[in-house]
Amino acid sequence: MKVTFMKRGKPKQFNLKTRFYDPEKEERDLRKRRYERKDESYEYSSEDMRNEMAYRWGLNRESNSSFNKRYTSLNRILLTALILAVIIGILVYVRTA
Repeated sequence: MKVTFMKRGKPKQFNLKTRFYDPEKEERDLRKRRYERKDESYEYSSEDMRNEMAYRWGLNRESNSSFNKRYTSLNRILLTALILAVIIGILVYVRTA
């Protein structure tokens, strides 16, 4: 009989279902639905409206958020460098005086 003090568990397994995503087909379908909406006989569904609103609102939010994230981190780095430069300048001035 085997005695173990530190029992190691197996790594967690996952079931990944692969999916194929074709952005060109997605754009084609979106353009087709928009064209159909221009026709008078098209009946609006709540799901189409929800997807359209999410798409349009998401365009602006994604572009602004990625822009802000990139420059916010850069601004933090520059502000930290500026503060350190001021502190070092004060210390050098005090030592020489």
